[in-house]
Amino acid sequence: MIPFFPWKRALHRKTVWFSLLVILTLGLVAVLAPWLAPHDPYEWRVTQSYLPPAWAADPSTLQTTEFPLGTDRYGRDILSRLIYGTRTAFFLALTAVSLAALIGTLLGLVSGYAGGRLDTWFMLFTDTVQSLPGIMFLVIIVLIFRSFLSPTWLHGLFTLVIGYAAVGWVSLARLIRINVLQIKSHLFVEAAVSVGATPWRILHRHLLPNVLHVVLVWIINNIPAVILLEAILGYIGIGVTSAIDSSEFTVISWGGMFFSGRSAMNRNPLMLIIPSLCILLISMSFILLADFLNEATRPEQG
Repeated sequence: MIPFFPWKRALHRKTVWFSLLVILTLGLVAVLAPWLAPHDPYEWRVTQSYLPPAWAADPSTLQTTEFPLGTDRYGRDILSRLIYGTRTAFFLALTAVSLAALIGTLLGLVSGYAGGRLDTWFMLFTDTVQSLPGIMFLVIIVLIFRSFLSPTWLHGLFTLVIGYAAVGWVSLARLIRINVLQIKSHLFVEAAVSVGATPWRILHRHLLPNVLHVVLVWIINNIPAVILLEAILGYIGIGVTSAIDSSEFTVISWGGMFFSGRSAMNRNPLMLIIPSLCILLISMSFILLADFLNEATRPEQG
């Protein structure tokens, strides 16, 4: 049985320790955001807009030391918004990737085990979806859903979750299908069929446990992709914050900070630099962890 997580091997890898430390730290920041944020991230202070970071503040102006990373054009604390953006990044990534993984795993299992005409039609459908430009298809889905949903913060996240799940499941489904095609020819599957096991029992008792490592590695690999995708969409103004009216989707995100920071590079470049560093750090951590899991769970060649 392939281990779900090889803890013994992980103890001897510094990159794994680094990845887990970064992920757990940012996860705690996301959970404890209301207590860690020094200010209300939504509060406007028009008279304190574009304040510099604390270390670059004018000593004669004591009020600038209240905001360690400065403020944006509305006087909102950048550090507090960065902390709350961590919650959005984790919630969006985990929800979107989990939904895509659920769809991809179910379809991949059924297609690989059923075979025949169903499998042929499934491959044609996945080839069609993969032939479409991923980002453009996602943008279309997000815009369509926004036209039917009321403007609340939850729906801003909901549109991105549905949009990513609609296009992100394909790669996992194909991976699961390939693994199922290999596993179903093994003797333990043939023995289960010979004793009259139902297809459902074979799928969830014999096939699913043997592809869980593929699902785990795929999930960890795609979490940074979703975070980066939200940042890209936010930078062009169609993320969880509307480009037309910033109050339409009031959830705070790193992508939204990108969008609002584009015009403030000369006044406070930290509005772009700090979210970029956070995305780089969390992406590198998940990628290193996924590489380790892919190596550790790969069957040994005899």
